[in-house]
Amino acid sequence: MADFEDITGWREELEAFRETEEGRTFFSDGRKNYSKLTFEQEVRYAEELFRHEEIHEALKKSAKFVKFLDDNPDFGQDDEGFWDLCPVEDNRKVEAFKRWYAMKRNIALGPSTFSAGDRLAIDVLNGDLASLRSPEAEKFVKEDFSWIVAFPQETQ
Repeated sequence: MADFEDITGWREELEAFRETEEGRTFFSDGRKNYSKLTFEQEVRYAEELFRHEEIHEALKKSAKFVKFLDDNPDFGQDDEGFWDLCPVEDNRKVEAFKRWYAMKRNIALGPSTFSAGDRLAIDVLNGDLASLRSPEAEKFVKEDFSWIVAFPQETQ
């Protein structure tokens, strides 16, 4: 199992892996070989976003921008100032971390992989959810992400 205690050098590790044949195959084949993740996998990913200061700081900036967009639904990419406000580099950092995390966990990275985890983390930061593991968080994911997140069958 991958160790996520010390992530020093994660970017370099990701770039080195992407340069290998295995890495090129991993990232290109993932788009066609991915499957639903479990709620637990999504939450574990989101927890990693909070654990590492560099990633957490980038996520906070992304979350703040998401909140701004939620509060201003008519504001979009074509509006003046959008790209000045959008934390592009922070979004790229979180996206790169997602790719690294998927690589370390050997999880095929499809177009929606960890989308629920990203949104859970953002909603916790913005105060819309109390915690990643709250009943409200699970309900939210069941309602909005059931098309990409699997839940274990409830025992009877």
